[in-house]
Amino acid sequence: MLIITPDHEENEAEALIENVKGIIENSANIIHTDVWGKRRLAYPIRKRSEGYYVVYVFECEPSFVAQLNQSLRVIEAILRHMIVLYEDDVEKLKAAQTEAAAPETSDVETDEDSAESHVATEEPAEDSEESE
Repeated sequence: MLIITPDHEENEAEALIENVKGIIENSANIIHTDVWGKRRLAYPIRKRSEGYYVVYVFECEPSFVAQLNQSLRVIEAILRHMIVLYEDDVEKLKAAQTEAAAPETSDVETDEDSAESHVATEEPAEDSEESE
């Protein structure tokens, strides 16, 4: 997770996000990048109350963590960074990424899927009315 200073224009922040992504991609496999955008900080950091939040989920060798930590520490535009072990299911995240990247098959199938989920939610409501 990174917090970038809000002093930059949005396109400058995006360039920094891509720069950090490039640093990570040199020695790791990025699974997911989540840009939260400009948010209020929980407490002031370097006299700033806002920052751009970015979360990267990646796979790497343990030795790369120290290198990345050092690389991120040098970049002045980064207010804070934190590297932690991802505790959720990585395979689920990879599957969701491949589904999102896959082209949509057709609108008819999507409509049928939403209709099925709608029917599934209505059935318990009907049962509860009958029991009253």
